[in-house]
Amino acid sequence: MEYVVGAGLALGVGLFTTIAGLDRDRALYPAILIVIASYYDLFAVMDGGAALIAETGAIAVFLGAAVIGFRTSLWIVVAALVGHGLFDWYHGALIENAGVPAWWPMWCLSYDAAAGAYLAWRLLSGKIDATNPSSFGRRIHSSVEAELDAAKAAERDGDADKAFRHLERAHVLGQRSTVQHIRVHVRMLMWAVRHNQPREIKGQILRVLGASAGTWAGLLPEGNTGGANISGFKAMAIPEELAGQITAARTSLATPHGLGA
Repeated sequence: MEYVVGAGLALGVGLFTTIAGLDRDRALYPAILIVIASYYDLFAVMDGGAALIAETGAIAVFLGAAVIGFRTSLWIVVAALVGHGLFDWYHGALIENAGVPAWWPMWCLSYDAAAGAYLAWRLLSGKIDATNPSSFGRRIHSSVEAELDAAKAAERDGDADKAFRHLERAHVLGQRSTVQHIRVHVRMLMWAVRHNQPREIKGQILRVLGASAGTWAGLLPEGNTGGANISGFKAMAIPEELAGQITAARTSLATPHGLGA
């Protein structure tokens, strides 16, 4: 019964928010994830607080996913909802919290899964934008894409070094967007694998793992080209033509049109 009620409520809430137009606000599902994840802390407090530290540590992971998903892509929120469902399934084995009602984990699991599936359907149908249309990442996308296409063309022509230089330019352009930043590092990693560059492979794996947190925290040195031959903490001069594209993308965010796009 817990499964039926949980899934039914999630779908009911989803349909209601769609009809009312509430899910047009990108904050809705990240907020739902935060609320759902926070209940385990409430149950810990009701039981005297013995499991509060462990529960708070687990909740922090999902709170972080909600914030990053809101700022970058709602697909991260979909993954986090499914991940929280898995956490519900294994909760009893991971954390001893006597305050949790016996029915809650299974109810929450079904709610998480149904809410995640409903959000995924809304994203795939194009009714909700996965990323913020007015975000820097969306506005710099075409510039990054042009450099990635140029890199692909250079590789087809057999010029691996030229291809990597275009990837470095793409990195300079996109490093202030979590999605674009990770995307470029993945392309650099693929380049390194194709050309058997062990040092670059290792460096790009580390950079892929750190790109999301670094961009979100704003701890990135401007102009860094992203290759393993350059320290990830070194700021570098931005070529004038790239600086112009970055400025244009940033400026459009500050205009009324940029805010409402």
